Amino acid sequence: MKRCLHSCVLLLVLGGIAFVVLVTQVSRYFWQNPSQDASAQELIIDQGQSFVSVADEMAEQDLIASATWFRIMAEIAGLTNDVQVGSYQLFPGEDYKTMLATITAGTTEGVDVRVTIPEGLTLKQMGESLAAKSLVAEEAWALATGLDSPLESHEFVVAAQKPDDVDLEGYLFPDTYRFSADMGAEGIAKIMLDTMAERVNDLGRSKGDAADMTLHEVLTLASIVEREVRQPSTMKNVADIFLKRLEIGMALQADSTVNYITGGDDPSISLDDRDNTDSPYNTYKYPGLPPGPISAPGANAIDSVLNPVSNNYLYFLTTDSGEIYYAVTHDEHVSNKARYLD
Repeated sequence: MKRCLHSCVLLLVLGGIAFVVLVTQVSRYFWQNPSQDASAQELIIDQGQSFVSVADEMAEQDLIASATWFRIMAEIAGLTNDVQVGSYQLFPGEDYKTMLATITAGTTEGVDVRVTIPEGLTLKQMGESLAAKSLVAEEAWALATGLDSPLESHEFVVAAQKPDDVDLEGYLFPDTYRFSADMGAEGIAKIMLDTMAERVNDLGRSKGDAADMTLHEVLTLASIVEREVRQPSTMKNVADIFLKRLEIGMALQADSTVNYITGGDDPSISLDDRDNTDSPYNTYKYPGLPPGPISAPGANAIDSVLNPVSNNYLYFLTTDSGEIYYAVTHDEHVSNKARYLD
């Protein structure tokens, strides 16, 4: 009898909890209102983003109390496949029905798409990434950033003393942006170029070894550093090594510059590529800097050239796992290669 009574009480308690939860979620879906002092928050839904991801992001922004229940209610309403790409203004505490109606109706203006351009990408790779987001056509991107780019007269490009025979490689800052397709390739490229100008200005010019370099030369060397090493903590050492090599007339011998021509990505290039790639970008065959940047340098790489850390090394190597080993002499460097690369 007691056991039966306990079971009945437990069922009543569980039933009561379930009822409260159900009423709460139904209330959140139909009737809850944001507080009077609530401010609208921007929610960006990217192309290809899943509803699960959208709900999680809304919960992280405190727009909704529970991502799980929001998904359940949306599934009951049959709306999980109807969310539209766009930028939306939503109020925390707004009823779920209104929120779902907003994000499934879409925006009437140009849709903002969030895109991340990582450090070390080439112009071609940027174009492919932007095209994949339906922001540009690759052909239009090539024209907007090529030798005859309308942005050649940009104040920063002129100040950098960019040669006429190179494109805007290395001049567009890698970052996370929000673009709309109606900006066009030139508009997007200009925003990225403006951002590069701002970042370089924020970093300031060096009074050290790079003080006499043009901004084009700074960007060129920074782009090589960006592709040679991964960790910001090592970039300033590597930049100093390259600056010393330039000063004494020693070839930079950067595998990344050869990869730029061949399209490879091996941190240790083949002897055939090294010896038989006849291009001014082959820094094994031609001392000094290549004609222009080989990738988009980030702030750390640029700062490493402007403010290198002085050291005694003249050689370094990077393993497949990203570890770096320095050497003072060529013999020591050869020993490191045999130990860590072969």
